[in-house]
Amino acid sequence: MKNFSNSVKLLKRLTAFTLIELLVVISIIAILASLSLPAITGALARGQMTQTLSNMKQLHLVAQQIALDGSTTGDTNLAWPGDLPTASWAAWSGIVTNGYMTLADLAKMCSAPPITVSSNTVVTSVAGTTRALVAYQVSETNDSAVVIFSTSNFTNKASATAPVATGKPYGTKGFVVFRKGGDGTVLQNNQATNTNVVGGFTATLD
Repeated sequence: MKNFSNSVKLLKRLTAFTLIELLVVISIIAILASLSLPAITGALARGQMTQTLSNMKQLHLVAQQIALDGSTTGDTNLAWPGDLPTASWAAWSGIVTNGYMTLADLAKMCSAPPITVSSNTVVTSVAGTTRALVAYQVSETNDSAVVIFSTSNFTNKASATAPVATGKPYGTKGFVVFRKGGDGTVLQNNQATNTNVVGGFTATLD
């Protein structure tokens, strides 16, 4: 019986972690976590940018419908953003929320982490600070490759300057552009100045 008791004690000692072994395991886990964090963060940002691209697609469909309604009815207040009597974000978003999209839906379309637009401010919101998207003064005569929407972190859009790290919503992780022709894409920071990839630009709608 004594031998059995000693064997049990020996087994317990053999199967237990020492403090050093525990610290080594914790250190290895911490190193692996730190190595995988950038990949996880990058994947999260790409997923968010894909959602933003989808939002731009919906806004583009609305812009097309508004222009189509204007050409059908002859109403000059229904046109591409750049053809409106007053080419401004407030004017265009006011038209959007007058029968084409609710305030809440437009606010959702214009939000991207960390910018959340409220229904109360979506018409007056400012790109880059309280709105995650920029709209451009695209007109009927513009080529299909001209950008109609981009994320606000794509600063100084007309001269195609690369995004800066502090730019919202995505900094230098990437940016999203959507063209008048109905195609959009998620781009990396190093593609910002390539107008063949990004597309042409008009003045902003702000």
